[in-house]
Amino acid sequence: MINTLIVEDDFRVAEIHTAYVSNIPGFKVVGTAHNGTEAYDLVVEKKPHLVLLDLYLPDEHGLALFARLQQLPRGSKTDVFIISAARDVASIREALQLGAAQYIMKPFNQRQLAERLLAYKAARERLDTGSEISQDEVDRLSALMRGPRLSAATSNIPKNPTTTTILKYIQDLHDAVSANQVSDELGLSRATAQRYLSQMVENGQLELTLQYGSTGRPIHLFRIAKRV
Repeated sequence: MINTLIVEDDFRVAEIHTAYVSNIPGFKVVGTAHNGTEAYDLVVEKKPHLVLLDLYLPDEHGLALFARLQQLPRGSKTDVFIISAARDVASIREALQLGAAQYIMKPFNQRQLAERLLAYKAARERLDTGSEISQDEVDRLSALMRGPRLSAATSNIPKNPTTTTILKYIQDLHDAVSANQVSDELGLSRATAQRYLSQMVENGQLELTLQYGSTGRPIHLFRIAKRV
């Protein structure tokens, strides 16, 4: 479970973001702060894995708070998603220099946040294995940490027959598909279909989205990635 702290000065927006995060499998909101002082104290107390940090706080700028959080002892440090309406290059540059895992511009919807949180979760899980990894996988995880829409071109990604078949199936369908659909249509096991689809998301060939129903867990859907 990824414990998450919401830092947002607008009480209503904080409630919305809390609801968004709480509905994403694998995430738990452990606190909400409405200013920098509250946020710092909660990070020290709760030691969250992730902070969703607004920049426009009443007592200090969010980037100043981020810099303070970076000075905490290793066991108290946290990953940070910047959540802000700020679009100026200086803020974005400083956030990235400080080590923000994501910079998400307001407004956004639940699906957009879920895509990025799930990509972050997948990267964390791989990094938490403790085993050695290759440079290629480091590169993929670095891109995955920043969300499903990868900037790297996919033309140089090695192809295999199964990947090619899955891509063609989704392209011909002109729609998003679930792992169950891929499994049923292409004669793959559910686990194999899910493994290929997840790898193709990491490679930037596919995008992951969520479909929410009235009850139960959201359905993971995969579509051809847009070029950005």
